[in-house]
Amino acid sequence: MKINLNGNEVEAYALIMKKENALEILRGTKTIEIRSANTKYEKMFTDQQQLAKNREAAKEGRDNWQVPIRNDIGFVHFYNYANTWALDCEIDEIGTASLTKEDIEFLNQEFGFHDFDDQWQEFEGKPEEEIPFFFYLHIAAIVGHRGFE
Repeated sequence: MKINLNGNEVEAYALIMKKENALEILRGTKTIEIRSANTKYEKMFTDQQQLAKNREAAKEGRDNWQVPIRNDIGFVHFYNYANTWALDCEIDEIGTASLTKEDIEFLNQEFGFHDFDDQWQEFEGKPEEEIPFFFYLHIAAIVGHRGFE
């Protein structure tokens, strides 16, 4: 989708969000948005060509893996199902993290994100394939909004 930024149209991810989360971003108390690593978001945030190159390199025994996260879109348009409000943000990073102590501590220290402070312990000592992972989007700036009191 496209959003208007200073009279120019720029590409943005379109993501549904709860209003309470949008208000936290507007207040400056939230700078990270989390999305589960399901098929929808994997396709949205992953560079499929790079992913194919990584698979081919691994198959051929080459060690030139590169991060397959897209970096060509720097904005996100958050809105609710009824589209009665919207929040446009600049993002400066899309990353992945797991419910591990190290990843949760990283999100705490780098972004002040504490939503999963208690959940990682449930997965401690489990095999990697059983530990949930997710995408995080770091909100760098609010570039526009409508429909908030």
